[in-house]
Amino acid sequence: NKMAHIFDVSWLTKRCLKFYKAEVLKFENNSYEEMLFACEIASRAHYKLKDSKYVSCFVKNVTFSGNGKFVFLQRYMASFSKLPKRRIDMSLAIAANNLNIIGNCLITYISLALTCNGLDENTLYMLQKLDVQKFSRTFPSELNDLGEVLAATTENSKCAEVKAVLEKFVKGRNTEESSSSKE
Repeated sequence: NKMAHIFDVSWLTKRCLKFYKAEVLKFENNSYEEMLFACEIASRAHYKLKDSKYVSCFVKNVTFSGNGKFVFLQRYMASFSKLPKRRIDMSLAIAANNLNIIGNCLITYISLALTCNGLDENTLYMLQKLDVQKFSRTFPSELNDLGEVLAATTENSKCAEVKAVLEKFVKGRNTEESSSSKE
């Protein structure tokens, strides 16, 4: 796929995508390892080649039974503070409209790990990428919990970036609250 992309050989690019759909996404056991392999291919294709077709295929074709998406993302997002940005973006793509999964991971991570240390780079990145208004419409109580934890965690922060992200987060939350109270 990389060679096809570098040399702009469209027929090879199409064939690689076809192979990905037909062979890689055909899981034998629906195991975490199989899904992780397919997920990493999609994530790397998106980041290295700027090709989001693989991410779309993964998200469309992988079915998670019951709370399987939550279980997969919990494992996929383990060691959150050390994750590369492409994995965070992939997690957001997998979660799609189920932002409660991301919210639960953030609340757990922030409340348990960050109370003493403040916000780390990946938490800031996730908060910047999170659609606060969409999250608020779908999961208002989780958003309030997250907002309270963030406010308590970052209250004494001297970092301008942390304050800017938190301000944007709170502004998005307040905008959503005011628009829902008008209805």
